[in-house]
Amino acid sequence: QNVPNLSHLKIEIWLELINGHQWEQIIRNYLPNLKTFRLKMIQLFSNQNVKEQADRLIDSFRNSFWVDEHQWFVRCHTRNYLIHLETLPSSSCDWNITLSDFLHSTIPQDYQKKCYHNMTCIFDEKFFDQPIPSYIHMPNIESLHIKLPINDQFWSIVPSLDRLRSLIVSSHGDTFHSQVQTLLDRAPHLHALTINQDKSLPLEMSLFKYSNASVRELSLDKCQHYFNEEECNLLSRSSLGVQCEVLFIRVDNRECIINLVKNMVSLRILIIVWNDEKNSKDLRLTNINDEYRNRKTQISNQLVQWLKDHLPWTYVVASYSQYKHDISIRIEQRKER
Repeated sequence: QNVPNLSHLKIEIWLELINGHQWEQIIRNYLPNLKTFRLKMIQLFSNQNVKEQADRLIDSFRNSFWVDEHQWFVRCHTRNYLIHLETLPSSSCDWNITLSDFLHSTIPQDYQKKCYHNMTCIFDEKFFDQPIPSYIHMPNIESLHIKLPINDQFWSIVPSLDRLRSLIVSSHGDTFHSQVQTLLDRAPHLHALTINQDKSLPLEMSLFKYSNASVRELSLDKCQHYFNEEECNLLSRSSLGVQCEVLFIRVDNRECIINLVKNMVSLRILIIVWNDEKNSKDLRLTNINDEYRNRKTQISNQLVQWLKDHLPWTYVVASYSQYKHDISIRIEQRKER
């Protein structure tokens, strides 16, 4: 009653729930200038009909005051005997909320459709493993992380991959070769491909059989496999290897690095994680302390120098610090002046 000019309000209420009709009267009568409203309410119940009470609570926030006049949307979920209700940001569709949040909220269906239609990134590899309403379509995806096998509903939700630029495939295996190739066939503008594979599995040969004319960046370091010379040769002769300009990969000896640089004719940048058996054993025996870091730096410097001695002067070789517990090197072709 004493702050009628208040424009922004953030409030948390524990152990009590005020429904939407009550809040509407408070705001209309005492806060007529309110522009931003952030609300969180949590209440613990002792009886069994928690879901019914949660449904009644969220329904009280569905009228025109909340949805049309202010576009203050809320989500409500229950856990055991706990009801948790909070407002959602309404400035844009780029909300950090899950599909479940959408479906248990006061966000109108048309608005949900618009938000998912405009969505460009899927970072959750299990996103398509959940039930998704048939009215949701996502034709504008530019960056996609997906776990194999691909869910049956995927293609009805994502009817087009024409805008896809970056693809991360998890749980890769030969069994799913046709699914991955279908993704590649339907992504004519794909630039970056990342393959993630379980560490317990051997390297899958389907990796060398994929094709996509637009891919230029290939990340195989998440395969958790160290490529030997034969595998590096297979990669360099593969369709993706021939056109690859940027490669992230793990190798088990330094000759592999020379072969990749020599045989991958389009390669501009090579990021390698090196697993020399003797040096790796030395590092495993050393705790992660100053001695470890000094030993790692020494091994890395030795590899850098060896590569400089064995590669043409047209390549710049330097340590690469993005892999905390591994020896990693960046090799880049010098730009012509």
